Amino acid sequence: MTVEIEAKRRPRWPGRAALALGILTLVGVGAGETAVAFDAFEVATVAAWTAIGTSALAVLGGIAAAIGNWERGAAIGGIVLGLFANPLVLTYGLDAAGNV
Repeated sequence: MTVEIEAKRRPRWPGRAALALGILTLVGVGAGETAVAFDAFEVATVAAWTAIGTSALAVLGGIAAAIGNWERGAAIGGIVLGLFANPLVLTYGLDAAGNV
C-alpha cells in the first residue's frame, strides 16, 4: 500500500501580477500620449501619474516575486516594463538621448 502526498504548488500570481502591472504601465503611457494628441492635458496628466504608480508597483512586485521565485520570468518582465515604460524615465531618457 502506497500513500501519495500531493506536493504544494508554488503560487504563480505574484510574478504574473507584476507583468500585468508592467503592461498596464504601457497602456497608461499610451493613453497619456493619445490624450495629449487631442489636447486633453488633464486626462494626460492623470494617465501619466497612473502610469507612474503602476510602474512603481510593477517594479516592487517584480522584485518581490523574483526573490521569492514566484514565476520569475514574468516578474523580470514586469520589472523591465516598469522601469523602461515609466513616464519619468522616458522623459529624462529621451531628453538625454536628444542632447547627445
